[in-house]
Amino acid sequence: MKTSKGAFVQTGVLGKLFILLAITLLFTLILTPVISFLPLLNLTETGLLKLSQLLLSVGVIVLPPIVLAYLISEKPQHFLLLDKKKMNWTDLILVVIFMILIIPFINLLGDLNHQLVLPKMFSGIELWMKTSEEQATALTEKFLKVNTFQGLLINIFLISVIPAIGEELYFRGALQGVIRDWKGVKTSIWITAIIFSTIHFQFYGFVPRMLMGAFFGYLLVWSENMWLPIVAHFTNNVIAVLFYYLQFNGIKMPDIDSIGIGNTLWIGLLSGGLGILGIYGLKRRFYLQKEKIANS
Repeated sequence: MKTSKGAFVQTGVLGKLFILLAITLLFTLILTPVISFLPLLNLTETGLLKLSQLLLSVGVIVLPPIVLAYLISEKPQHFLLLDKKKMNWTDLILVVIFMILIIPFINLLGDLNHQLVLPKMFSGIELWMKTSEEQATALTEKFLKVNTFQGLLINIFLISVIPAIGEELYFRGALQGVIRDWKGVKTSIWITAIIFSTIHFQFYGFVPRMLMGAFFGYLLVWSENMWLPIVAHFTNNVIAVLFYYLQFNGIKMPDIDSIGIGNTLWIGLLSGGLGILGIYGLKRRFYLQKEKIANS
């Protein structure tokens, strides 16, 4: 019996991109009527939003890159760089530490990005950008307002685990992987990072999100291990979820989004310097690992 595995392996780059888009649209069309019936479950507004988010995240973000990899490669796991048999825990820990240290610098970049003022002729676009940002923030806050440990775990799963796995598979695994065969490694990383940031429709965070996406892309190329950018992405998301949970439940915590700006600008600048050193260190570490393997 003929299998569909690798059936489109000879397809060109544009064809593979079309297949990815078609799979995404197909899952969207399938899920749209399903989600329209969810109100019949008599859930709360927040519960309905979370269930809808779960279905959309899995169907539109997680599954398409997996299906694409199955269709265009005879080794889907290798195409998505998920086939590392042994995890280097030191690499994992270093990536987590890097993501924590870089938070103030990301905040500083976000603050600078937020000060963007468009010319008057683009006032309509600027208004739309601000409205989109406010709507995204309001939706996120609805998700985050929980006061039980169970609610916290659900938020970690929805906001940290699923997006980290899905977005990295989709953007770094599928999209960057396909574009790489067309435009080369560096160009594919930056094109994917721009698309990754644009697709979030949060334009006042465009620059830091783009740079973070580029880092995830380089991390994947250097390590050839999809789990490292997934862990990096997860770390970034889960820290925000945990801080908001603690603040919402009356535990005095610093506003994590303000560390690195205003009176703590020096922390943001220091974080940027450490980030540059960290990127250089990680790149060198993975290079030496490959060199060691090649010489063994």
